[in-house]
Amino acid sequence: MPITVKIKNAGKIYDIEVVDNATGAEFKQKIFEQTQIPPHRQKVVMKGGKLTDDATMSSFKINPKIPVMVLGTPEEGAVSAVPRPVFIEDLNQDSLTQVSHEPSGLLNLGNTCYLNSSLQALYQIKDLSLKVGEAKQSQDSLVRAMSNVFGNMDQKQENINPAMLLLQLRNRFPQFAEQSHGMYLQQDAEEAYSQLLRVLTEELQVGELFTVGYKTKTKCLAAPEEEVKEGSEEALKLNCHIDISTNFLRDGLLNSMKDTFEKHNDTLGGNATYETTRTITRLPKYLTVHFMRFFWRDDTKLKSKILRKVQFPFELDLAEMLDESIKKDKIAIRDKLHKIEKDNEELIRDFKKAKKDSALTPQQQQEEDELKVASIQSKFKDDYNDILPADFPLATATENPSSVYELTAVITHQGISADLGHYQAFVKDDKSLDDDVWWKFNDNKVSTVNREKVEMLAGGGESDSALILIYKAKGL
Repeated sequence: MPITVKIKNAGKIYDIEVVDNATGAEFKQKIFEQTQIPPHRQKVVMKGGKLTDDATMSSFKINPKIPVMVLGTPEEGAVSAVPRPVFIEDLNQDSLTQVSHEPSGLLNLGNTCYLNSSLQALYQIKDLSLKVGEAKQSQDSLVRAMSNVFGNMDQKQENINPAMLLLQLRNRFPQFAEQSHGMYLQQDAEEAYSQLLRVLTEELQVGELFTVGYKTKTKCLAAPEEEVKEGSEEALKLNCHIDISTNFLRDGLLNSMKDTFEKHNDTLGGNATYETTRTITRLPKYLTVHFMRFFWRDDTKLKSKILRKVQFPFELDLAEMLDESIKKDKIAIRDKLHKIEKDNEELIRDFKKAKKDSALTPQQQQEEDELKVASIQSKFKDDYNDILPADFPLATATENPSSVYELTAVITHQGISADLGHYQAFVKDDKSLDDDVWWKFNDNKVSTVNREKVEMLAGGGESDSALILIYKAKGL
């Protein structure tokens, strides 16, 4: 009987049809036809073990909703189509730059670190970067320019020049073209991030990946006998308000769930104070959190910075902010998820303690380690899928089935004003099993830091302070 198996390689997903009694060798040949990766270079991670040539497909538990991980690259010179000739005279300097295995850095074109850090944070959102990469023919010039930059980042080119994207951003949003004494001014990274995300949401219909839903209840504090009005709201981010009592992200998020304001009350015949409280009714796959660190000062005419230290978790649980209509189901899955995490931690410890095989070359050892990491990650996803409702679309989900998120990126600011100082991005290496390897993007300078360094981004001075946090739904 024929079965369809989803495979994932280099960020792309392919559907492969084989019969259930096909051998591993036959399946690898099908993979080769789709990816151009020769069978001898393929490492296929299946639930139940490593795929061998004589194994039959029916001996593995294949979930049609979860792609099978395939590691490996095509042999040098292998092509799936005949490319058009490219002459060296037609290449710009960036195209000639040596390709690196590290993530790409972006050139600073004069106070443009706000844009570079925003792009690095958006690029690491794989569901988004894949959509942008496919939008080279978009009718929107800003999206096309972004697609070109992301395409160069996919190829891991060094010192990528985002000049065309910058031009399109300034044309669309004139505030980013402000100048003083003939020089472009520094801008707010949060504004750049939010504007780019808004454009992509409108043009590529990716809003469901980021949209938080709320139920609102508004009451008049001066007339408690009046009926409470219920409503709904949507937003692309959570705001973390910071005051003298804010020490942790949770404190600031809870503060943002309640507002007070004044408006006219017909019964009282004058202005009265109203209070709106919010509960969350929808949790997206990707959660953006904005630290409200900047405020306008009339005396300096600058967005001044709140330097207070606000600690943030690597695993964020929003259970206490959920509306009762979804809280019970989200918490039930969260609790089962924590049990899976415990089992996963044991596998990670065993992997780290395992001795290296001295018979392997460094390249072979690296490939073997990548296979084990992929196997651990694949097992975690398979186990997670087993606790989800049968109709939950794990491969295409845009909503978090639990209340738990994991930190994947941070945009930071150093200095005392949004319009001065420097912005950087910190992005978790997706091959890191325990959050201990992070990429630091300082424009075109790319380096690695550990978890401890990321923890120090909580603020407390003029050094790097977290401005935007990006969380991803745990397990998705």
